[in-house]
Amino acid sequence: MSNANPHQAARSRRRAIRNLAALVAGSPFMSLVDADGEPVQAQAGGAQQGGRQGGPGGAPRGDRPEVVRPPTYRDEIMKVINLHEFEDAAKKALPIAAYDYVAAGAGDELTLRANREAFSHYWIRRKIMVDVTKVDTSFELFGKTYDTPILLGPGAGKNIVIADGEKLSAQAAFQTKAIMVGGPGPMLLEMGKAGKAPVWWGATLGEGTQAQALEFVKRSEDSGASALCLTVDYPYTSARDRPSRDGWDPEWVRTRVYGTPEFRTGFQAGMIDPYTPNLTWEWMKWVRPATKLPIVMKGILTAEDARLAVENGVSAIVVSNHGARTLDGMGGTLDALPEVVEAVNGRVPVLVDGGIRRGGDVIKALALGARAILIGRPFLWGLAAFGQDGVQRVVELLQGELRIALGLSGAGTLKAVDRSFIRPAWKAYRPGAVSGSASR
Repeated sequence: MSNANPHQAARSRRRAIRNLAALVAGSPFMSLVDADGEPVQAQAGGAQQGGRQGGPGGAPRGDRPEVVRPPTYRDEIMKVINLHEFEDAAKKALPIAAYDYVAAGAGDELTLRANREAFSHYWIRRKIMVDVTKVDTSFELFGKTYDTPILLGPGAGKNIVIADGEKLSAQAAFQTKAIMVGGPGPMLLEMGKAGKAPVWWGATLGEGTQAQALEFVKRSEDSGASALCLTVDYPYTSARDRPSRDGWDPEWVRTRVYGTPEFRTGFQAGMIDPYTPNLTWEWMKWVRPATKLPIVMKGILTAEDARLAVENGVSAIVVSNHGARTLDGMGGTLDALPEVVEAVNGRVPVLVDGGIRRGGDVIKALALGARAILIGRPFLWGLAAFGQDGVQRVVELLQGELRIALGLSGAGTLKAVDRSFIRPAWKAYRPGAVSGSASR
Protein backbone atom coordinates (compact mmCIF):
# COMPACT_ATOMS: atom_id res chain seq x y z
CA MET A 1 0.00 0.00 0.00
CA SER A 2 2.97 2.35 0.67
CA ASN A 3 3.93 2.24 -3.05
CA ALA A 4 0.35 2.97 -4.28
CA ASN A 5 -0.25 6.12 -6.33
CA PRO A 6 -2.32 8.48 -4.08
CA HIS A 7 -4.15 9.91 -7.11
CA GLN A 8 -5.19 6.44 -8.30
CA ALA A 9 -6.33 5.55 -4.78
CA ALA A 10 -8.48 8.70 -4.60
CA ARG A 11 -10.07 7.93 -7.96
CA SER A 12 -10.83 4.37 -6.83
CA ARG A 13 -12.47 5.65 -3.65
CA ARG A 14 -14.61 8.13 -5.61
CA ARG A 15 -15.61 5.38 -8.08
CA ALA A 16 -16.59 3.10 -5.19
CA ILE A 17 -18.67 5.87 -3.59
CA ARG A 18 -20.47 6.56 -6.91
CA ASN A 19 -21.23 2.85 -7.38
CA LEU A 20 -22.58 2.60 -3.84
CA ALA A 21 -24.74 5.69 -4.31
CA ALA A 22 -26.14 4.31 -7.54
CA LEU A 23 -26.95 1.02 -5.83
CA VAL A 24 -28.70 2.76 -2.95
CA ALA A 25 -30.61 5.10 -5.27
CA GLY A 26 -31.87 2.19 -7.33
CA SER A 27 -33.02 0.18 -4.35
CA PRO A 28 -36.83 0.05 -3.84
CA PHE A 29 -36.16 -0.02 -0.10
CA MET A 30 -34.14 3.22 0.10
CA SER A 31 -34.80 6.88 -0.66
CA LEU A 32 -32.67 8.77 -3.16
CA VAL A 33 -29.76 10.66 -1.55
CA ASP A 34 -27.64 13.61 -2.65
CA ALA A 35 -23.87 13.91 -2.48
CA ASP A 36 -24.08 14.76 1.21
CA GLY A 37 -26.21 11.73 1.98
CA GLU A 38 -29.43 13.74 2.37
CA PRO A 39 -32.69 12.22 1.01
CA VAL A 40 -33.95 13.61 -2.28
CA GLN A 41 -37.69 13.72 -3.17
CA ALA A 42 -38.54 12.13 -6.51
CA GLN A 43 -39.53 14.64 -9.17
CA ALA A 44 -42.91 14.47 -10.90
CA GLY A 45 -42.48 12.74 -14.24
CA GLY A 46 -39.33 10.95 -13.10
CA ALA A 47 -38.74 7.26 -12.59
CA GLN A 48 -39.80 7.27 -8.94
CA GLN A 49 -43.30 8.72 -9.22
CA GLY A 50 -44.64 8.02 -5.78
CA GLY A 51 -44.11 4.32 -6.26
CA ARG A 52 -46.78 4.20 -9.02
CA GLN A 53 -44.39 3.74 -11.95
CA GLY A 54 -43.30 0.33 -10.78
CA GLY A 55 -46.80 -1.13 -10.44
CA PRO A 56 -50.29 -0.71 -9.01
CA GLY A 57 -51.09 0.16 -5.45
CA GLY A 58 -48.35 2.72 -4.88
CA ALA A 59 -48.68 6.11 -3.26
CA PRO A 60 -50.85 8.63 -5.14
CA ARG A 61 -49.30 11.27 -7.38
CA GLY A 62 -50.60 14.82 -7.52
CA ASP A 63 -51.69 14.75 -11.17
CA ARG A 64 -53.43 11.36 -10.98
CA PRO A 65 -56.92 10.58 -9.70
CA GLU A 66 -57.24 8.65 -6.46
CA VAL A 67 -57.41 4.87 -6.43
CA VAL A 68 -61.02 3.64 -6.27
CA ARG A 69 -61.38 0.47 -4.25
CA PRO A 70 -64.55 -1.55 -3.67
CA PRO A 71 -65.77 -1.91 -0.08
CA THR A 72 -64.12 -4.53 2.10
CA TYR A 73 -65.82 -7.40 3.92
CA ARG A 74 -64.72 -10.23 6.17
CA ASP A 75 -61.77 -12.30 5.02
CA GLU A 76 -63.66 -15.26 3.55
CA ILE A 77 -65.58 -12.94 1.23
CA MET A 78 -62.53 -10.96 0.17
CA LYS A 79 -60.79 -14.18 -0.85
CA VAL A 80 -63.36 -14.57 -3.63
CA ILE A 81 -61.89 -12.34 -6.32
CA ASN A 82 -64.19 -12.81 -9.31
CA LEU A 83 -67.76 -13.82 -10.12
CA HIS A 84 -66.78 -17.30 -11.28
CA GLU A 85 -65.45 -18.20 -7.84
CA PHE A 86 -68.72 -17.42 -6.08
CA GLU A 87 -70.24 -20.58 -7.56
CA ASP A 88 -67.69 -22.81 -5.82
CA ALA A 89 -68.29 -21.00 -2.53
CA ALA A 90 -72.05 -21.44 -2.89
CA LYS A 91 -71.78 -25.11 -3.82
CA LYS A 92 -70.00 -25.78 -0.53
CA ALA A 93 -72.77 -24.02 1.39
CA LEU A 94 -75.83 -25.55 -0.31
CA PRO A 95 -77.62 -28.92 -0.33
CA ILE A 96 -77.14 -30.56 -3.71
CA ALA A 97 -80.81 -30.15 -4.64
CA ALA A 98 -80.67 -26.39 -4.06
CA TYR A 99 -77.40 -26.06 -5.96
CA ASP A 100 -78.73 -28.09 -8.88
CA TYR A 101 -81.93 -26.04 -9.05
CA VAL A 102 -80.02 -22.79 -9.51
CA ALA A 103 -77.17 -24.16 -11.62
CA ALA A 104 -79.16 -26.32 -14.04
CA GLY A 105 -79.93 -25.43 -17.60
CA ALA A 106 -82.47 -27.20 -19.77
CA GLY A 107 -81.77 -30.47 -21.57
CA ASP A 108 -78.13 -31.07 -22.46
CA GLU A 109 -77.34 -27.52 -21.30
CA LEU A 110 -76.13 -26.52 -24.76
CA THR A 111 -77.73 -23.10 -24.38
CA LEU A 112 -76.28 -22.72 -20.90
CA ARG A 113 -72.79 -23.11 -22.34
CA ALA A 114 -73.67 -20.97 -25.35
CA ASN A 115 -74.55 -18.01 -23.14
CA ARG A 116 -71.03 -17.92 -21.79
CA GLU A 117 -69.28 -18.93 -25.01
CA ALA A 118 -70.98 -16.12 -26.96
CA PHE A 119 -68.64 -13.62 -25.32
CA SER A 120 -65.70 -15.32 -27.04
CA HIS A 121 -67.33 -14.56 -30.40
CA TYR A 122 -66.38 -10.88 -30.15
CA TRP A 123 -63.20 -8.92 -29.45
CA ILE A 124 -62.97 -5.46 -27.94
CA ARG A 125 -61.28 -2.82 -30.12
CA ARG A 126 -59.50 -0.58 -27.65
CA LYS A 127 -58.63 3.06 -28.34
CA ILE A 128 -55.48 4.73 -27.03
CA MET A 129 -54.37 8.31 -26.28
CA VAL A 130 -57.83 9.16 -24.97
CA ASP A 131 -58.30 11.09 -21.73
CA VAL A 132 -60.05 8.59 -19.46
CA THR A 133 -59.31 10.41 -16.23
CA LYS A 134 -63.02 10.41 -15.41
CA VAL A 135 -64.60 6.95 -15.61
CA ASP A 136 -68.40 7.10 -15.49
CA THR A 137 -70.68 4.05 -15.26
CA SER A 138 -73.95 5.98 -15.00
CA PHE A 139 -76.70 5.40 -17.54
CA GLU A 140 -80.17 6.72 -18.29
CA LEU A 141 -83.33 4.64 -18.41
CA PHE A 142 -86.95 5.82 -18.48
CA GLY A 143 -85.88 9.41 -17.90
CA LYS A 144 -83.80 8.71 -14.79
CA THR A 145 -80.06 8.34 -14.26
CA TYR A 146 -78.63 5.37 -12.36
CA ASP A 147 -75.12 4.78 -11.04
CA THR A 148 -74.59 1.31 -12.48
CA PRO A 149 -75.91 -0.59 -15.52
CA ILE A 150 -75.98 -3.82 -13.47
CA LEU A 151 -79.48 -5.05 -12.57
CA LEU A 152 -80.41 -8.00 -10.37
CA GLY A 153 -82.59 -10.21 -12.52
CA PRO A 154 -85.78 -11.96 -11.42
CA GLY A 155 -85.70 -15.46 -10.00
CA ALA A 156 -87.44 -17.75 -7.53
CA GLY A 157 -84.28 -19.15 -5.99
CA LYS A 158 -83.50 -16.50 -3.38
CA ASN A 159 -85.36 -18.08 -0.48
CA ILE A 160 -84.16 -21.52 -1.54
CA VAL A 161 -80.48 -20.72 -1.13
CA ILE A 162 -80.85 -18.83 2.17
CA ALA A 163 -83.56 -17.84 4.65
CA ASP A 164 -84.97 -14.36 3.92
CA GLY A 165 -83.16 -14.40 0.60
CA GLU A 166 -85.63 -11.96 -0.95
CA LYS A 167 -85.08 -9.37 1.78
CA LEU A 168 -81.31 -9.80 1.84
CA SER A 169 -81.19 -9.35 -1.94
CA ALA A 170 -83.32 -6.21 -1.75
CA GLN A 171 -81.12 -4.76 0.98
CA ALA A 172 -78.04 -5.48 -1.13
CA ALA A 173 -79.64 -3.82 -4.16
CA PHE A 174 -80.36 -0.74 -2.05
CA GLN A 175 -76.79 -0.58 -0.77
CA THR A 176 -75.23 -0.96 -4.24
CA LYS A 177 -77.83 1.24 -5.99
CA ALA A 178 -78.67 -1.58 -8.39
CA ILE A 179 -82.17 -1.95 -9.83
CA MET A 180 -83.85 -5.16 -8.62
CA VAL A 181 -86.29 -6.96 -10.89
CA GLY A 182 -89.05 -8.74 -8.95
CA GLY A 183 -89.60 -9.29 -5.26
CA PRO A 184 -92.49 -9.49 -2.78
CA GLY A 185 -94.53 -6.29 -2.95
CA PRO A 186 -95.53 -6.09 0.74
CA MET A 187 -91.91 -6.48 1.86
CA LEU A 188 -90.68 -3.85 -0.57
CA LEU A 189 -93.49 -1.51 0.43
CA GLU A 190 -92.39 -1.67 4.07
CA MET A 191 -88.77 -1.12 3.05
CA GLY A 192 -89.92 1.88 1.03
CA LYS A 193 -91.71 3.40 4.02
CA ALA A 194 -88.41 3.22 5.91
CA GLY A 195 -86.59 4.81 2.99
CA LYS A 196 -84.52 1.69 2.39
CA ALA A 197 -86.13 0.06 -0.66
CA PRO A 198 -84.14 -0.30 -3.87
CA VAL A 199 -85.49 0.83 -7.19
CA TRP A 200 -87.43 -2.25 -8.24
CA TRP A 201 -89.67 -3.57 -10.99
CA GLY A 202 -92.73 -5.72 -10.54
CA ALA A 203 -92.11 -9.03 -12.29
CA THR A 204 -94.50 -11.62 -13.71
CA LEU A 205 -94.48 -14.65 -15.99
CA GLY A 206 -97.81 -13.47 -17.34
CA GLU A 207 -101.47 -13.93 -16.55
CA GLY A 208 -104.09 -15.71 -18.61
CA THR A 209 -107.01 -13.36 -17.89
CA GLN A 210 -107.46 -9.63 -17.96
CA ALA A 211 -108.60 -9.54 -14.34
CA GLN A 212 -105.45 -11.31 -13.17
CA ALA A 213 -103.24 -9.05 -15.26
CA LEU A 214 -104.83 -5.88 -13.90
CA GLU A 215 -104.55 -7.19 -10.36
CA PHE A 216 -100.81 -7.67 -10.91
CA VAL A 217 -100.55 -4.09 -12.14
CA LYS A 218 -102.39 -2.64 -9.15
CA ARG A 219 -100.43 -4.73 -6.67
CA SER A 220 -97.13 -3.60 -8.18
CA GLU A 221 -98.11 0.06 -8.33
CA ASP A 222 -99.40 0.08 -4.77
CA SER A 223 -96.17 -1.48 -3.53
CA GLY A 224 -93.97 1.13 -5.16
CA ALA A 225 -92.67 -0.55 -8.32
CA SER A 226 -91.08 1.83 -10.83
CA ALA A 227 -91.69 -0.45 -13.84
CA LEU A 228 -93.33 -3.75 -14.80
CA CYS A 229 -91.34 -6.65 -16.24
CA LEU A 230 -93.22 -9.32 -18.21
CA THR A 231 -91.23 -12.50 -18.89
CA VAL A 232 -92.71 -14.04 -22.01
CA ASP A 233 -90.73 -17.26 -22.53
CA TYR A 234 -92.22 -19.63 -19.94
CA PRO A 235 -95.42 -21.21 -21.30
CA TYR A 236 -94.29 -24.60 -19.94
CA THR A 237 -91.81 -25.76 -17.35
CA SER A 238 -88.75 -27.07 -19.12
CA ALA A 239 -86.98 -30.41 -19.10
CA ARG A 240 -84.10 -30.09 -16.63
CA ASP A 241 -82.16 -33.24 -15.88
CA ARG A 242 -80.54 -32.20 -12.62
CA PRO A 243 -83.73 -31.24 -10.73
CA SER A 244 -85.49 -34.27 -12.22
CA ARG A 245 -82.80 -36.53 -10.82
CA ASP A 246 -83.09 -34.82 -7.43
CA GLY A 247 -86.89 -35.23 -7.27
CA TRP A 248 -87.37 -31.49 -6.99
CA ASP A 249 -90.11 -30.24 -4.65
CA PRO A 250 -91.31 -26.77 -5.77
CA GLU A 251 -92.88 -26.10 -2.37
CA TRP A 252 -89.35 -25.56 -1.09
CA VAL A 253 -89.51 -22.08 -2.62
CA ARG A 254 -92.35 -21.21 -0.23
CA THR A 255 -91.63 -23.29 2.87
CA ARG A 256 -87.85 -23.87 2.80
CA VAL A 257 -88.70 -27.44 3.81
CA TYR A 258 -87.80 -30.16 1.31
CA GLY A 259 -90.46 -32.86 0.99
CA THR A 260 -93.53 -31.07 2.41
CA PRO A 261 -96.99 -32.69 2.82
CA GLU A 262 -97.97 -30.75 -0.30
CA PHE A 263 -95.12 -32.42 -2.17
CA ARG A 264 -95.53 -32.71 -5.89
CA THR A 265 -92.90 -33.49 -8.47
CA GLY A 266 -91.65 -30.23 -9.92
CA PHE A 267 -89.48 -31.79 -12.62
CA GLN A 268 -89.83 -35.22 -14.17
CA ALA A 269 -88.32 -36.58 -17.36
CA GLY A 270 -90.79 -36.21 -20.21
CA MET A 271 -93.42 -34.36 -18.14
CA ILE A 272 -95.14 -31.35 -19.73
CA ASP A 273 -96.26 -28.88 -17.06
CA PRO A 274 -98.24 -25.83 -18.29
CA TYR A 275 -97.51 -22.45 -16.74
CA THR A 276 -98.77 -19.68 -19.05
CA PRO A 277 -99.49 -21.42 -22.37
CA ASN A 278 -102.25 -18.93 -23.27
CA LEU A 279 -100.11 -15.80 -22.90
CA THR A 280 -100.49 -13.67 -26.04
CA TRP A 281 -100.26 -10.04 -27.16
CA GLU A 282 -103.68 -9.57 -25.56
CA TRP A 283 -101.79 -9.10 -22.28
CA MET A 284 -100.34 -5.84 -23.61
CA LYS A 285 -103.78 -4.68 -24.72
CA TRP A 286 -105.07 -5.26 -21.19
CA VAL A 287 -102.16 -3.73 -19.33
CA ARG A 288 -100.77 -0.94 -21.49
CA PRO A 289 -103.84 1.34 -21.12
CA ALA A 290 -104.12 0.52 -17.40
CA THR A 291 -100.79 1.88 -16.18
CA LYS A 292 -98.34 4.70 -16.73
CA LEU A 293 -95.43 2.56 -15.58
CA PRO A 294 -92.88 1.46 -18.19
CA ILE A 295 -93.43 -2.11 -19.38
CA VAL A 296 -90.31 -4.18 -19.95
CA MET A 297 -90.65 -7.37 -22.00
CA LYS A 298 -88.09 -10.03 -21.15
CA GLY A 299 -87.38 -13.11 -23.23
CA ILE A 300 -87.13 -11.74 -26.80
CA LEU A 301 -84.50 -13.24 -29.11
CA THR A 302 -85.62 -12.43 -32.66
CA ALA A 303 -86.11 -9.36 -34.84
CA GLU A 304 -89.75 -10.17 -35.61
CA ASP A 305 -90.69 -10.47 -31.92
CA ALA A 306 -88.77 -7.28 -31.14
CA ARG A 307 -90.73 -5.34 -33.77
CA LEU A 308 -94.03 -6.74 -32.48
CA ALA A 309 -93.10 -5.77 -28.94
CA VAL A 310 -92.46 -2.17 -29.96
CA GLU A 311 -95.68 -2.06 -31.97
CA ASN A 312 -97.60 -3.31 -28.92
CA GLY A 313 -96.29 -0.56 -26.67
CA VAL A 314 -93.40 -1.99 -24.66
CA SER A 315 -91.03 0.52 -23.09
CA ALA A 316 -87.91 -1.68 -23.17
CA ILE A 317 -86.79 -5.17 -24.18
CA VAL A 318 -84.55 -7.67 -22.39
CA VAL A 319 -82.81 -10.08 -24.73
CA SER A 320 -82.93 -13.27 -22.67
CA ASN A 321 -83.29 -17.04 -22.95
CA HIS A 322 -84.33 -17.37 -19.28
CA GLY A 323 -80.82 -18.22 -18.18
CA ALA A 324 -80.89 -21.21 -20.56
CA ARG A 325 -83.55 -22.79 -18.32
CA THR A 326 -86.37 -23.25 -20.86
CA LEU A 327 -85.70 -24.49 -24.41
CA ASP A 328 -82.30 -26.07 -24.95
CA GLY A 329 -80.63 -25.60 -28.33
CA MET A 330 -81.04 -21.83 -28.57
CA GLY A 331 -77.96 -19.68 -29.09
CA GLY A 332 -76.33 -17.36 -26.60
CA THR A 333 -78.05 -14.08 -25.85
CA LEU A 334 -75.06 -11.97 -26.86
CA ASP A 335 -75.28 -13.51 -30.34
CA ALA A 336 -79.00 -12.61 -30.52
CA LEU A 337 -78.50 -9.06 -29.25
CA PRO A 338 -77.43 -7.38 -32.53
CA GLU A 339 -80.49 -8.73 -34.38
CA VAL A 340 -82.86 -7.32 -31.78
CA VAL A 341 -81.04 -3.98 -31.53
CA GLU A 342 -81.17 -3.55 -35.30
CA ALA A 343 -84.90 -4.38 -35.42
CA VAL A 344 -85.73 -1.95 -32.62
CA ASN A 345 -83.66 0.78 -34.30
CA GLY A 346 -83.45 2.98 -31.22
CA ARG A 347 -87.19 3.17 -30.55
CA VAL A 348 -86.87 1.56 -27.09
CA PRO A 349 -83.89 0.61 -24.92
CA VAL A 350 -82.57 -2.95 -25.18
CA LEU A 351 -81.07 -4.80 -22.21
CA VAL A 352 -79.50 -8.26 -22.10
CA ASP A 353 -78.79 -11.08 -19.65
CA GLY A 354 -77.09 -14.46 -19.81
CA GLY A 355 -73.49 -15.47 -19.08
CA ILE A 356 -72.12 -12.09 -17.97
CA ARG A 357 -69.26 -12.58 -15.53
CA ARG A 358 -66.65 -9.90 -16.28
CA GLY A 359 -66.41 -6.16 -16.81
CA GLY A 360 -65.23 -6.81 -20.36
CA ASP A 361 -68.42 -8.79 -20.96
CA VAL A 362 -70.43 -5.69 -20.09
CA ILE A 363 -68.36 -3.62 -22.56
CA LYS A 364 -69.16 -6.13 -25.31
CA ALA A 365 -72.88 -6.05 -24.54
CA LEU A 366 -72.92 -2.24 -24.54
CA ALA A 367 -70.94 -2.10 -27.77
CA LEU A 368 -73.52 -4.35 -29.44
CA GLY A 369 -76.31 -1.99 -28.41
CA ALA A 370 -77.42 -2.93 -24.91
CA ARG A 371 -78.32 -0.10 -22.54
CA ALA A 372 -77.72 -2.22 -19.41
CA ILE A 373 -77.29 -5.84 -18.30
CA LEU A 374 -78.92 -8.23 -15.84
CA ILE A 375 -77.24 -10.89 -13.75
CA GLY A 376 -78.92 -13.91 -12.16
CA ARG A 377 -76.85 -16.86 -10.99
CA PRO A 378 -73.82 -14.80 -9.88
CA PHE A 379 -75.73 -12.84 -7.27
CA LEU A 380 -77.60 -15.98 -6.15
CA TRP A 381 -74.23 -17.66 -5.60
CA GLY A 382 -73.09 -14.65 -3.57
CA LEU A 383 -76.33 -14.79 -1.59
CA ALA A 384 -75.98 -18.51 -0.89
CA ALA A 385 -72.39 -18.26 0.25
CA PHE A 386 -72.37 -14.99 2.19
CA GLY A 387 -75.87 -13.54 2.44
CA GLN A 388 -76.41 -9.84 1.80
CA ASP A 389 -72.67 -9.10 1.83
CA GLY A 390 -72.17 -11.71 -0.89
CA VAL A 391 -74.70 -10.05 -3.19
CA GLN A 392 -73.11 -6.67 -2.60
CA ARG A 393 -69.66 -8.06 -3.29
CA VAL A 394 -70.83 -9.58 -6.59
CA VAL A 395 -72.26 -6.26 -7.80
CA GLU A 396 -69.29 -4.26 -6.56
CA LEU A 397 -66.74 -6.59 -8.17
CA LEU A 398 -68.52 -6.47 -11.53
CA GLN A 399 -68.90 -2.70 -11.21
CA GLY A 400 -65.21 -2.38 -10.39
CA GLU A 401 -64.21 -4.52 -13.37
CA LEU A 402 -66.48 -2.43 -15.58
CA ARG A 403 -64.69 0.75 -14.46
CA ILE A 404 -61.36 -0.89 -15.28
CA ALA A 405 -62.60 -2.02 -18.71
CA LEU A 406 -63.97 1.45 -19.51
CA GLY A 407 -60.65 3.01 -18.63
CA LEU A 408 -58.48 0.51 -20.46
CA SER A 409 -60.67 0.35 -23.58
CA GLY A 410 -60.45 4.09 -24.12
CA ALA A 411 -64.18 4.60 -23.70
CA GLY A 412 -64.19 6.09 -20.23
CA THR A 413 -67.98 6.34 -20.05
CA LEU A 414 -70.90 4.12 -20.93
CA LYS A 415 -72.20 6.75 -23.34
CA ALA A 416 -68.99 6.55 -25.36
CA VAL A 417 -69.24 2.81 -26.00
CA ASP A 418 -70.53 2.03 -29.51
CA ARG A 419 -69.99 -0.43 -32.36
CA SER A 420 -66.52 0.94 -33.01
CA PHE A 421 -65.39 -0.78 -29.78
CA ILE A 422 -66.13 -4.31 -30.98
CA ARG A 423 -65.54 -6.69 -33.84
CA PRO A 424 -66.47 -10.32 -34.53
CA ALA A 425 -63.76 -12.73 -33.47
CA TRP A 426 -64.51 -15.16 -36.29
CA LYS A 427 -63.92 -12.64 -39.10
CA ALA A 428 -60.65 -11.23 -40.33
CA TYR A 429 -60.05 -7.70 -39.13
CA ARG A 430 -60.95 -5.10 -41.77
CA PRO A 431 -60.63 -1.44 -40.74
CA GLY A 432 -63.80 0.51 -41.42
CA ALA A 433 -66.07 -2.54 -41.35
CA VAL A 434 -66.95 -2.44 -37.68
CA SER A 435 -69.90 -0.08 -38.01
CA GLY A 436 -71.37 -1.68 -41.11
CA SER A 437 -73.80 -4.58 -41.47
CA ALA A 438 -70.90 -7.04 -41.62
CA SER A 439 -70.20 -6.43 -37.94
CA ARG A 440 -73.78 -6.93 -36.89
